[in-house]
Amino acid sequence: MNAQLPPPFFLYGEPPRAADPDFLHVEDLAVRSRPSGWRIATHRHADLNHLILITEGGGATLYEGQEQSFTAPSLLVVPAGTVHGFSWARGTQGRVLTIATVQLEQVLSLWPEGAPLFAAPRAVALEPAESAELASTVAQIARECTWHALGQTAAVQALLQLALVRAARAAERSGAASEASGRQVRLVARFRQLVEERYRQREPVAAYARALGVSETALRDACAAQGLSPTQIRDERAVLEAQRLLAFSAVSVAEIGASIGLADPAYFSRFFRRLCGVSPGQWRARLARRKPG
Repeated sequence: MNAQLPPPFFLYGEPPRAADPDFLHVEDLAVRSRPSGWRIATHRHADLNHLILITEGGGATLYEGQEQSFTAPSLLVVPAGTVHGFSWARGTQGRVLTIATVQLEQVLSLWPEGAPLFAAPRAVALEPAESAELASTVAQIARECTWHALGQTAAVQALLQLALVRAARAAERSGAASEASGRQVRLVARFRQLVEERYRQREPVAAYARALGVSETALRDACAAQGLSPTQIRDERAVLEAQRLLAFSAVSVAEIGASIGLADPAYFSRFFRRLCGVSPGQWRARLARRKPG
């Protein structure tokens, strides 16, 4: 039996429908990511392409089952039809530029050298200047999309072509990055997978390093290159599980702490407050107040 494909969406969470040929959409990353706990489940779009500019924070992409970590500033490229999902660090900031395939092909017909940018999904590490230029261009696109004025269509296509040129240049430069950097990215991806399997055990960083067959220093350096520490990655995964249980179960706070390896309720409360700003009980009560009825 064939494995079931992840669900298709129009924009994430919206029922699938055919995109208008000239569809172009810009929105803040947090609009869909914050309500879903900073995780976007794997899904696909039939005829929509993403350029996602990450200006603060970071996380991990899941492209066709392959995980890749990244940190800001970065540009995530998601061609139409790609099975993709994201796990963002809380508070990550950025903008999502979504382009209908017909619109994209029309612009690329004027600049065919840009077509390789969408040949495969990727995460492109940006230089600060590249990020600032892209942010400015995306902001101009968003502004043009909110009004109807003389030359709007021409302006949008020109700005979109400029965004693609800047993205392609950044991708070309990033592709020349050292193999050492590539090894670090792969090490962090392996570490995240191991954390997923073992975060409940509250193991020290040294134990993870031994399991990965690297030195503790190498693991710390690789994570630091992604803007995080190994402990942060482990703890953020644990607190996400605690949040899920607080939101969707009636399990006691003490039991939730024990389920993620923190059997002392007082310590769990301090741990949760340090990462979330409120106690577990306050977090659950706040969610309850938001529920209708």
